[in-house]
Amino acid sequence: MGLLSILENHPVVAIAGALLIVYKILSAWLAKSPTMPDLPWSGSHKSKLEILKRGRTWMTEGYQKYAKNGKSHILPDISGTKFIMIPNEKAQWMFDHSDIQLSVGAAHYDQLAGDYSFTNPEVLGKLYHEHVIHRNLARKLQVIIPEIWDEVQACFNDLWGNDTEEWKDIVVFESITAMVARLSNRLLVGLPLCRNEKFLKANAAFAQDVINCLIANQLIPDILKSVLMPIAALPNNYHYWQTRKYTLPIIKQRIADIEEQERNPDVKIKIPEDYFTWHIRLAKSEGKVRESEPDFISRAVLGIEFAALHTTSITGTNALFDLAGSNPSVLAGIREEVERVYEEANGVWTKQELNKLLRTDSALRETMRNNDITPHTTRKVVAKDGVRNAEEGWTAPYGSSIAVNNADRHHDPDIYPSPNQYDAFRFSRPREAFQASGSNMGEQEKMEFLKLQNTSFTSTSENFLPFGHGRHACPGRFFVQQELKMVLAYMVMNYDIEPLPGRPASTLFGMTLVPPMKAKIRVKRRATKT
Repeated sequence: MGLLSILENHPVVAIAGALLIVYKILSAWLAKSPTMPDLPWSGSHKSKLEILKRGRTWMTEGYQKYAKNGKSHILPDISGTKFIMIPNEKAQWMFDHSDIQLSVGAAHYDQLAGDYSFTNPEVLGKLYHEHVIHRNLARKLQVIIPEIWDEVQACFNDLWGNDTEEWKDIVVFESITAMVARLSNRLLVGLPLCRNEKFLKANAAFAQDVINCLIANQLIPDILKSVLMPIAALPNNYHYWQTRKYTLPIIKQRIADIEEQERNPDVKIKIPEDYFTWHIRLAKSEGKVRESEPDFISRAVLGIEFAALHTTSITGTNALFDLAGSNPSVLAGIREEVERVYEEANGVWTKQELNKLLRTDSALRETMRNNDITPHTTRKVVAKDGVRNAEEGWTAPYGSSIAVNNADRHHDPDIYPSPNQYDAFRFSRPREAFQASGSNMGEQEKMEFLKLQNTSFTSTSENFLPFGHGRHACPGRFFVQQELKMVLAYMVMNYDIEPLPGRPASTLFGMTLVPPMKAKIRVKRRATKT
């Protein structure tokens, strides 16, 4: 039925639809933006094109001129948000506020276009998937490491091959993304679905749909978002329904199995340790009705899918280019460490053995420091009376956003010597030196040891913010650490990487640094397999 036919045969529906559109547009037009405090600006908010071209430069200028001198300032964003950028030394002030004052969830909801991107606003509104990960992942890592290692081996065999004679060209981003999709889904949905190409393709398409939605949400004027954003999100819903065909039957069966096991403990039913099991059990134990429904679980898992695929793929891609573009001694040093620890572990990775890979850990942390995925860490003001900064004498109004600068902090020579240089062992050298000293661990030595432990891949601080900081630091970072360590470990033990003359350059898109998507490396299977 065409549009004209609807107008002719259903005039009431047409009029109601038109009135709804007018109402939405007027509501957006009449909505008031937060009144910002009287602080200096870095850049101008009048042109989105200008923000796109110069936003990162303005952010650096603001950091150098204001933040490093202990002063807050305002930074415009292409989304229309005007961030109150506070000095990094005051970051703890932001992190210490309660969730009913400064909300990370509300900030993520805005940044990720929560009304549209994830098929239902309650996915990001509730953030129950993050709660599930926070409650389960770290303490279940030991159980899932063998599963992930098995998948790592299968991924390399399928994607990089076993040819020990000829070099093979690998498009790094495509290859790493395919690996990460399988590895993360080994944790989330298990075998055999984690290797189903149609399911993986739909998930990858959904992740790209979210990115497209974010871009659309930034570019579409607020007055038109309620009309145009649902259209922009149509692919998201389509690809969700494609994934749902696979996940919903598994979720329903898992619920039935768990309930049967609870009724009859003597019945032997193997319940996999994956996200579905964690979610179902936690929601039941907390008496969460909506969160226990299969439909909700099938949507919630997409929040994890997106985070796992997007950020980990970019980090893995950057790490591979950083290592291939470094002096060959860097990869040789990582290979020596991996082979030594693997042999000492009798060929069985555990959480404890993976934690011994100090150089591998350092190389990954250095990649995240040097290649920022998120330029700043933010919180949204949800306290109705705003949030007062008594020290500087300003109040952030309800609905405004407060942030600290990640990118320029990570490239501050006062914090990191030679900050623009990729130094793979920047964080492992002092840790290895301390271990080699044979210290008897007196009180001072213990303090030094604890300080060095805070330079691991998962450790966060006001000077290292890729995962955020404080109680809302990314709960999935512990899995990402072990996942990428196992990827690099298998790679260096089983493949030679042809050195690159230099690291392929990333591209700045607005505030975001994007790795080269089509750049290649050349690999060859080593004759001695591990």
